[in-house]
Amino acid sequence: MKHIFLSLFSLLTISSFAQEIVSEQVLKHLNNIDTNRIKAHVAYLSDDKLKGRLPGKEGYQMAVDYVVKQYKEMGLKPAGENGAYTQKVILRKTKLVKETAKFTLTLPNGEKRDLTLGNDLSIYPHPERKSVDFNAPLVFVGSGFDAPQINIQDYKNLNVKGKIVVILRRVPENLPANVKLNLQYPATLQEFAAKNGAIGVLVCNYTNSMVQFKSGANNMVSNGVSASVTAKGKRTSSAAVLGGKILVAGGISVPTLQDLMRAENNMLDSTWQQLEKGKYVSKVLKSSISGHYESTFQDVISYNVIAKAEGSDAKLKKEFVIHSGHLDHLGIGKPINGDSIYNGAHDNASGVACALEIARMYATLPQKPKRSILFVLVTAEEMGLLGSGYFTAFPTVKKSQIVADINTDMPTLLAPLESVAPLGAEHSSLQKVVETAASIAKLEVEPDPDPSEGRFVRSDQYNFVKAGIPALHIKYGYRFSNPSLNLAEKVKKWREANYHKPSDEITNGFVWAAGKTYARVNFLVSYLVAQNPVRPTWNKGDFFEVKK
Repeated sequence: MKHIFLSLFSLLTISSFAQEIVSEQVLKHLNNIDTNRIKAHVAYLSDDKLKGRLPGKEGYQMAVDYVVKQYKEMGLKPAGENGAYTQKVILRKTKLVKETAKFTLTLPNGEKRDLTLGNDLSIYPHPERKSVDFNAPLVFVGSGFDAPQINIQDYKNLNVKGKIVVILRRVPENLPANVKLNLQYPATLQEFAAKNGAIGVLVCNYTNSMVQFKSGANNMVSNGVSASVTAKGKRTSSAAVLGGKILVAGGISVPTLQDLMRAENNMLDSTWQQLEKGKYVSKVLKSSISGHYESTFQDVISYNVIAKAEGSDAKLKKEFVIHSGHLDHLGIGKPINGDSIYNGAHDNASGVACALEIARMYATLPQKPKRSILFVLVTAEEMGLLGSGYFTAFPTVKKSQIVADINTDMPTLLAPLESVAPLGAEHSSLQKVVETAASIAKLEVEPDPDPSEGRFVRSDQYNFVKAGIPALHIKYGYRFSNPSLNLAEKVKKWREANYHKPSDEITNGFVWAAGKTYARVNFLVSYLVAQNPVRPTWNKGDFFEVKK
C-alpha cells in the first residue's frame, strides 16, 4: 500500500510540475503542428532532384538552401558563422598510399623483420599528415582501456609516453550496449592511448580471420577514412582516426602478434585467456617498430545549418537547448531494382521535417521559454557523425552555455505513436524530463527496445555526450494498445528491406499523424528543459559523465 501511495504521489507531483510550467496556452499552441507541412518537407528533401543529399554535392546544397529558407520564413534568427545560418565544415577523405608504405619490427634479440600491409599490419591513413615516419618501443596494454568507471585500467603503472601500444581487442560482455559500442570505436582506443602519451596504437582482433584482416587493410587503400577538419587541416571529428599526437594507428594480425609475443617469452593464447578472466596482463615489451607511410587527401565543403529562437529570461536566454538532426544521406550508389538514388525519406528527411515543425512551433509561440532554443541540422552523419563532431568542437555559441541536446534521427513513422523510447536519457536527469513530457502527451515510456544495437552512440547526440552535454534521441517504443500490430516485427522487416537502400522513399510506409505526435513530445522535452532554472545533470558516476 505504501508503494502504491508513493507511486501515486510521484505521478501527481510530475503532473503538477507539468501543469505549472507547460501552460494551457502552450498545449493549445501545439495543436497547430501540421502534418501537411511535415509531409511537404519530407517530399522536398527526399525528391530525386536532390540526388540523395550527399555532402559536397548540389543536392545537399539544395537541402541547405531549403532549410535556410524555412528558418527565414519562420522568423528565426541566424546562429551560424558570421551572422549567417550556416557553419562551414570541411570533410576530408584520406586514403593510404600502399606503394610507399614500409614497416620494420625489431625483436628483443635484435632481429629485424619487414612487415607487409594485409598480412602483418593494417594502417589507417593519417587525417592531418601526408607523410609519417615513426620509430618507437612497443608496450602491450591488454584491452587498451583507461576506464575506472568499469574497473578496467590497462594503463595502470605503465609509462607509454612516446611509445606505440599494442592492444588485444576485447570488450566485456556484461557491459551495457551503449558502453560496449563506445569502447569499440577505434578513436576511443586512440583517445585512451593519447591521454597517456602514446604516439601509436596497433589493435589485434583475436577472433578475426585473415580474410577479414586483409579486407580491412585493403579498404584503407581503396576507400580510406573520413574526418572533418579545420581550415588548417586539424582533425576535429572521426570515429576511426584521432590524428594529432597519434602518428600511427591500425591493426596487427593474429599470426604477427603471436610471433611477437613468442619472441617476448609470452604466449598469445594464454594472454587472451587471462584477459577473458579480467586479469591485468599489460607489460612493457622489448621490441620496437619503425615505419613510413603516406596519405592522400580529398576535401569537400559542406555546411551545418543553424538558427535560434531567443529565450524570454534576461539571464537564462544566454543558455541553449539544442534540437539536432542530420540533413545528409548517401547520395547516388549501387542500383537496386533499377534505382540508384538513395533518397533517405525516413533517414533522415523525416527527422529534419519534424525538427523544422518544432522550430516553427517555437517561432510562433507567443511567450518564449526562459532559455533559448538552437536548431542545428548537421552534415555528414552518414560519413561518421562528422558535422555534429565539428559543431561540438567549434560550437557557434559558448559550449558552457549548451545545457542539453535532443536529437531527431529517423523517427520511423510507420505506425501510430503510442510509446517512446528515449535513447540515452537513462544516463542523466533527462529521463525524468521525458517521463513528464510523455505524461502530458499521453504516451508511454519504455526502455530501449533494441539495446544490442547501441543506437545511443550511433547518431549525432553521441558527439554532444562526448562533449559533456546531456543528450538523448527519442525513438519509437514498441508497446501498443493493440499487440497484433507488432511494430517490432514491422520495423525489423522494413529495415531489412529499405534501410540505406533506394527504396527509402516517401511512398514507403509513412503514417503522418505519428509525425505530429513525435514533434509534440520532442517539443515538450526541450520546453521543459528550457523552462527549468536547474540544468540537466549526468547521473552521478555514470559512464558517460564528463568530469569538468
